[in-house]
Amino acid sequence: MKRYIFALAALIIAIIAFAGFSSGMGKKVQTKAVLSVNDIQADPTAYTGTITINGVVAGVSKQDPKIFGIIDTAEAKLCKVVTCATFYLPVKYAGQAPKEGDEVNVTGSFGEKGRVFNATKVEVLRHLNF
Repeated sequence: MKRYIFALAALIIAIIAFAGFSSGMGKKVQTKAVLSVNDIQADPTAYTGTITINGVVAGVSKQDPKIFGIIDTAEAKLCKVVTCATFYLPVKYAGQAPKEGDEVNVTGSFGEKGRVFNATKVEVLRHLNF
């Protein structure tokens, strides 16, 4: 009798797990409307689809002016400079790159195995004067 109860419980758990995964639970990782650079730094590849990330522009690439780096806004405010970050997120954008020190919301998705964020929209919120 115990064996039948155990088998029935295992079957019910398997059905619940299958139903949860097939209904879309876990397809999207994003839980907030706007993420920070620190939110994504541990595993950028975990974020699929279109997301929005907030950060501060740390600089523009001299080799490719369509690529700029952003750092976490809280970190920039704490340091009072854009060169003290522990993580820089490279952003590729076809439009005009924002200026160093601009706080931005970049919308797009990750490409190149999570190494570059391909932005489709860059919104400059304000310029931080340090």
